[in-house]
Amino acid sequence: MDMPIDTKQDLSLTIPDMITIANALIGFLAITYVVDGRFLFASVLILVCLGLDGLDGYLARHMDVEHELGAYLDFFSDMVSFCFAPSILLYSTFYDVSLGRAWHSSQNALATFVPFMIVFLGTMRLARFADKNFTNMRYTGLPTPSLAILIINLSYLLGWGSTGWHHPYATLFVILGLGFLLYSSIRYPKIRGSWANIGAAVFLIFNLLGFFLIYLGRDQGKILLLFMFTALLGYVFLGPVIANDHRERKKEK
Repeated sequence: MDMPIDTKQDLSLTIPDMITIANALIGFLAITYVVDGRFLFASVLILVCLGLDGLDGYLARHMDVEHELGAYLDFFSDMVSFCFAPSILLYSTFYDVSLGRAWHSSQNALATFVPFMIVFLGTMRLARFADKNFTNMRYTGLPTPSLAILIINLSYLLGWGSTGWHHPYATLFVILGLGFLLYSSIRYPKIRGSWANIGAAVFLIFNLLGFFLIYLGRDQGKILLLFMFTALLGYVFLGPVIANDHRERKKEK
């Protein structure tokens, strides 16, 4: 006999859940801006999604309302905002219709294949942790928001931006390599604690400031985004070292 489901309990939405849903909706808006060719505004909206993704988790922990429904909502919103939206931005940036179809152009073939793999690997990573353990202090695999920021920054610096550094092949191969970290067994530290949260907020603000300066036509925006990209690469390559060090210290206690 099927057990009755308490729909009132299972479907009730908390404030963090509503923020998570807003994340997905803004991620969809980012996709529409990419389709319209307004890449700068799409990039800004993806960064806004990043802020909402951090906020909903912070509120859920501090309001003590973490639950299974919230985890699945987070999975779907992250898939839209940090897999589909940046991948479509990447595709639109480097797929050049003047080169012909992907069957005839190696650049267009790569510009199709790499976003495809990012969506695949990102979705697999998120699905693996849809029923995640909230108390775990480490991620397994590169977090999708981190790769999303790397994609939007590289898409500008080496793609649609007026930087003079247009390098489609290099950019796509670098992002493909980083993409494989999504579904890897490499451990990354989670953003926890007051100082870590402040650092993440400052990082997000500086990224937004970079795109705002670019909107105003200031060259400082390019330099700021390049600095932010380099800083995030530090997390990509040094994060596993920090996570393993934390694990070893925990064993010693």
